[in-house]
Amino acid sequence: LIRITKSNERKIYFIMSIASAPLNMILRHAANVPFPIFGTVATVTQWARHSSRSLYPGIGWALPAIVGGMWFIWPAVDPEWKLEMGITKASKTADEIKEISLTFDEDAQWAIANAHKTPEDFKPSVKDLQVQKEMRRGITTTLENEWDTFISRAIKPGEDDDDDDDDDDEDEDDEEEVDEDEDEE
Repeated sequence: LIRITKSNERKIYFIMSIASAPLNMILRHAANVPFPIFGTVATVTQWARHSSRSLYPGIGWALPAIVGGMWFIWPAVDPEWKLEMGITKASKTADEIKEISLTFDEDAQWAIANAHKTPEDFKPSVKDLQVQKEMRRGITTTLENEWDTFISRAIKPGEDDDDDDDDDDEDEDDEEEVDEDEDEE
């Protein structure tokens, strides 16, 4: 480390002034560069300094203003520019969509095949015929089995209906506390 004395202070000041001279020269020339509307860069910097003082009270509205502005501006931005910048992904072509293979069970394939048919062209499946026969007799075993299968698939493992039981328990506890309070009086 250098101990600063009067003689060292002059040397350090001289070195700093030599090092900062090119920077000062660049800044002096940059201040005279023409700038639209304001005239020069120096005028712009003076205006920015002055305006920044008056912006402080409205700083809380900066984020909502930016979000609101982008809400209106973003749809107008060119989609090709968004792709070039990597902001969005290219949409899939028809060939790429055809390559995606979907597997359907028998019921789904039958439903897809018959979805566009009119009631006159519609032919019920074997399962539909079986359900109709059972319904005429008042038997609902096939529908009950389908419902049980659906329920077992729909319920997530570990998920119980204990929430309702817990609420009932809490209500009973509250009633007991009220009864105890009345007994004490």
